[in-house]
Amino acid sequence: MTKGTKIGLAIVACTIVGLLAVGWYAVRTPDRYLPETIAYLHKKTGLQIEIQHATVRLLPLTVRLYGVAVKNPKPFPPGYFLQAPEVDAAIPWMPLLHGKVGIRSLVVEEPVIHLISDPDGLWNFQNPSSAKTQPARFSMGTISSLQIENGTLYGSGLIDPSDAPGPVVFTVRNFSGGVRQLNLDALKNGSHKTGVEGSLTVKTAIFGRIHLREIHSQLQIEPARLTFKNFTAKTYRGNAAGDFTFDFAGKQTRFDTDLRVSGVSINYLLGEFETGPPKITGMMQAEMNLHGVIQHSANPLSGIHGTGRVTIRKGELTSLNGNKEMAKLARFRDPGTNSLPMSAFSSLSGDLDLSRQRILSRQISVNFYGIDVAGSGRVDELNSRLDYTGTATIETKQGFFVSTFARMFKGAESKRGRLVFPIRITGTLSHPKCSVVD
Repeated sequence: MTKGTKIGLAIVACTIVGLLAVGWYAVRTPDRYLPETIAYLHKKTGLQIEIQHATVRLLPLTVRLYGVAVKNPKPFPPGYFLQAPEVDAAIPWMPLLHGKVGIRSLVVEEPVIHLISDPDGLWNFQNPSSAKTQPARFSMGTISSLQIENGTLYGSGLIDPSDAPGPVVFTVRNFSGGVRQLNLDALKNGSHKTGVEGSLTVKTAIFGRIHLREIHSQLQIEPARLTFKNFTAKTYRGNAAGDFTFDFAGKQTRFDTDLRVSGVSINYLLGEFETGPPKITGMMQAEMNLHGVIQHSANPLSGIHGTGRVTIRKGELTSLNGNKEMAKLARFRDPGTNSLPMSAFSSLSGDLDLSRQRILSRQISVNFYGIDVAGSGRVDELNSRLDYTGTATIETKQGFFVSTFARMFKGAESKRGRLVFPIRITGTLSHPKCSVVD
């Protein structure tokens, strides 16, 4: 992405402020000046802009625009980058006495924004000709307060090399937020020292297949970076918190998130990626880092990577219910848990390594209500086959009967009065098999 066109929010504001700079004096019949104003904005930005109607109120001096829209430039598909039914701008009188237009506050109501990038790093809020040569040099000033109310945002990209429309990567609905002291010239000219802070609330959001709701976040806006700082959200009956950053400095947009989740229903989460009955259930808490590049392909999130730790409590590995070796262990379970399925566990924890849209775990520890299984191994990424070895420990001391129980399992031995024997987990992620090692 070239200097001077980093964030769509700044471009929206630049367009509106430029319009106000030309039409502020048209108090009585502002609509008569709209053709000249639109022509001026097109000359300066290279973008096709529409305004259906304008009104002006003198005390306090306020300009209201109706039906504001910005069309997509080529090579993007027909449509609009921005559509806003109403835009209100409060203008102070004193700067006007010196021939300047200042904006005390700018309110954009119910905008619909479609952010689209192409494989060359161009965005649909940019003028292709000016973005590849030299950006327009005209003063846009500083907005003391910019507020967006009940907006909708879509983000997608064009597929390389056909430039066909790609799938929507993220969707944000019913978002409201604002920033203060937005220096449009600094953002447009790419000043790395420029930082704008604000806040944001979102009713619902979707990133890939992950759904979030009731999001609250601080905003940090820089020429090449947009950060959702200290965000909190509800997701899959649980909660999520962390930081999320979009980096627009290169041809491909990068994202990075440090995420903490708790109380998340793992079967509801995995239901976004799998079909059929859940293979694992329980309540999850995790800490992880996810990062990657949004690809210009039919699968834009295929390059996502991540690492972390996860713990799932009071769940089931449902595919183990018919396992014969697991059935032998039923007699060793904690008293009062015999009514639970053999696949039920009190806790499951392990490391996470997300790559190529597969989740790998090299170390796993499971407590089957008194039977602890700890193993290490790997998952074959091509066919999801499991190969884990470890030990199973009966937590309740068996005393005199240890030798009797040990004969049931090959390689079993007693350690401090507890039965310990080697175990192996094979099969696939969908159909794991648990067996005692020969």
